[in-house]
Amino acid sequence: MWQMIECPDEREVVILMTDMVKYSWTTSAMSPGEIKDFLIEYHTAIHDLVDHETNGPLEIEPSAGDGSLIIFEKRSGEGKSGVCCRALKTAVKIAEAVADGRLQPTRMGILLGDITSARLGSRVVKFGSSFAVANRLEELCGYFGTDLLMDREVARYQKGYDDSLLIMAKVSLTSVLHPMNIFTLCLPGIQNYPAGVDRIRLLRFIAMKNEAMEFFTGDLQKGIEPDFPRVREMLMEAQNYFLDLTGRADIGTERILEYIREYPFPAEDFDRCGMKLMEKSRDSLGERIFHLSKQLLKAINPQYYHALVVDTKWEKYFRLEWRRKGETVIEVDSAPDGVYYLDSGVAETVDRDGNWLATIEAGTIFGEMAYFGRELKRTATVIAKTDLVLRRISTADLEKLPVIVNIFETIALSRKKEILANEKRAASLPRQ
Repeated sequence: MWQMIECPDEREVVILMTDMVKYSWTTSAMSPGEIKDFLIEYHTAIHDLVDHETNGPLEIEPSAGDGSLIIFEKRSGEGKSGVCCRALKTAVKIAEAVADGRLQPTRMGILLGDITSARLGSRVVKFGSSFAVANRLEELCGYFGTDLLMDREVARYQKGYDDSLLIMAKVSLTSVLHPMNIFTLCLPGIQNYPAGVDRIRLLRFIAMKNEAMEFFTGDLQKGIEPDFPRVREMLMEAQNYFLDLTGRADIGTERILEYIREYPFPAEDFDRCGMKLMEKSRDSLGERIFHLSKQLLKAINPQYYHALVVDTKWEKYFRLEWRRKGETVIEVDSAPDGVYYLDSGVAETVDRDGNWLATIEAGTIFGEMAYFGRELKRTATVIAKTDLVLRRISTADLEKLPVIVNIFETIALSRKKEILANEKRAASLPRQ
């Protein structure tokens, strides 16, 4: 019978959790013997990269087959900075080996946390929630398009990479009690950053992205509150700069832009919780109905189904815009500058004399009628009754999407029939 013997050695360590990318896919056609040889070679390569006197004291052990658990212990008299630096330098060595093709693609989560141990028979077993958090950081690498993520403490206490730290986000993770600010490292030659990239320009991108992220997460000490409209403009500028620099988009930046597109205003608890990236245990009723609605659309109009559901390039053309209460969104008789979708808020339409015509609520498309009338002018003025979040597709972008134009024309014709029916109904009523 096993006997658990407590080892009173609760201590602060840095945990480096590694995991091979696409392990299941890579080994799917291998025999058990081939998988054994493959994993032995992989873990041997990690040991060769990590197990050096300059990194000690540390412990390395395989975890769940293709993963490794690496624990960096503090040396005598060493503070947090020393152990964090050793761990991050080791992660860079692993990332360099991945970039050079010496190691299978590997993701890493790095965390400064507390653990304790107990002896179970002849083994010493380690305990602590830090292992789960480090594992979640490793898992998030795929979402943010990076090979390594670290918590704020590791970023804070390291030295030597100060100007290369990139803020990724403030997130709330499943099964983790407190929100986390997470960072990565932006260096030429690793994590898909080209080896020959201009170092000065890369530092410029880091500074642009980090400044934008301050206005995304907020900083109470500096008096900065989350400002999504400002963040979006700053991040789009940084993304365009990065695209010009490297020839590709930065995935981490795109994730934040996607979040803002989905949630144009910070939630009430956003300053405390940040982005809530929770795992889904099963489909909700809403998701099942949404799936059914797509199938119905496919049955009713295959062309619209393909344009709206399959080929979703149209979505990027709908640019987010924010308008304050009282602002004019559309001016009657003006030339059309796009079609709008009201994401949130309430607007109202008035005629040339300022008489109320209709109320526009969230979920409504408007501004399309000007494109399908004889005069090609706005038929009414639209005023923000509350603060608004809009998504506008410009005239130039509409010309690139003929199927979307057909959809708007259908909406416009339906609305004209409704207006004519209302006018006919009003004319038939007895005058007071």
